[in-house]
Amino acid sequence: MQHDFILLDRSASMASKWNEAVGGVNAYVKGLADNKIDTGVTLMTFDTISIDVIRDRITPSTWKLVGTQECPPRASTPLNDAVGRIVALAEQGINGMPYEKVAIIIETDGEENSSRELTTSQAKALLDKCRQKGWAVVFLGADYDNVAQARSYGTQAHMTVNSSVRNSLNTATMMAAKRSTYSVGGQSADAMQFSVDEQTALASSDVALAEMYVKKNQEKAAKALEEAGHGAQTP
Repeated sequence: MQHDFILLDRSASMASKWNEAVGGVNAYVKGLADNKIDTGVTLMTFDTISIDVIRDRITPSTWKLVGTQECPPRASTPLNDAVGRIVALAEQGINGMPYEKVAIIIETDGEENSSRELTTSQAKALLDKCRQKGWAVVFLGADYDNVAQARSYGTQAHMTVNSSVRNSLNTATMMAAKRSTYSVGGQSADAMQFSVDEQTALASSDVALAEMYVKKNQEKAAKALEEAGHGAQTP
């Protein structure tokens, strides 16, 4: 069994890029649906007012698009506490069974500034346990160079990406292609790594360049799925 957990920062500073952030979430799930990936998707948003599950264990093909006014930006960024909540959900598994493959995608545009439950080192320890299980943990910076932030949570640079506003949809689509490759038996979380060239393209305003790398990842995913005899499955 597989699952995707998306942790989305909805703090006030996200307001100027909220349309793109929400659109990226929807595009990511669409990519999974297009490839008929046998997974569920949970979306959690966080700020100092509340940490909320917006979509809970949804099959990609039945995903209801998230609207920008469904959870508008506000308040500050309790990233550590939110990491604790999303990891707790992931560790619950489903119907008493643990997940075999999990992708945890953490999107934010700034640093932790208001957690009350966990320290950064405690949040890092939780994510380290996820990585030890072979799960993928990706830090997505929303127009934010997040390499140093991700490192403080134990995430290596190749599992991070700083997406420009212009390339937010390309980032989400590329990530869905990488996730599709990771879904195949025998593929490890390394399938969701970003090369330096890909990171550079997605951080830029060059949409055509980013689209070129998106296409390469889609072709790679299609080949992996074909070789695995992947067909329509029932999550």
